[in-house]
Amino acid sequence: MTLARRLFLLVGVVATAAGFAVVAGVSLGLELTDIFLGLVAALAALQGLRYVQRRRETPMNTTVTGDPEARVAVPIPGSDFDDDLVSAMGRHTHWAARKRVVDRLESRATQALVARDGRAPEEAAALLDTGGWTDDPVAARFLGASVSIPLRQRVRLFLSGQSSLTDRAGRTVAAIERIGTDDDSTGERR
Repeated sequence: MTLARRLFLLVGVVATAAGFAVVAGVSLGLELTDIFLGLVAALAALQGLRYVQRRRETPMNTTVTGDPEARVAVPIPGSDFDDDLVSAMGRHTHWAARKRVVDRLESRATQALVARDGRAPEEAAALLDTGGWTDDPVAARFLGASVSIPLRQRVRLFLSGQSSLTDRAGRTVAAIERIGTDDDSTGERR
């Protein structure tokens, strides 16, 4: 037995004997409440020290909790179009990706002409073929119309330092957004 265990055993035996003596009515010169309070205080102090000592010897255990704000991967609208646009600028997938970009923008322009401008699908296709759906010659030519681009705009595109494909696609998207609004550059509602 260790010394601490022997000490606890001795204190326990003395406390038990004192308890029996108090119950039997033996008066040790103190009143019952003083003895009782003293014994309870001593036992509480010893028990507290014992638990503190036991806790010192135990290793610390920790719990790892999960991240409460785990984000769910959500697809970003238009990211596939951006991917097609980036791959259209590459060397190996240039033509197929460019065709996907043009087809998608052509489809959106047709949908916008039908939904927002009140055109029939055949009329919308004819407007796309002639370039009459927009006043922007760059956007009209990008979707296949045989419209000439003024020299000044060609020089501006060349000097801008941007990829001509992204600039033309951006202008086409802007022209599609303007379909059916009152702020067309001609001033008339199509």
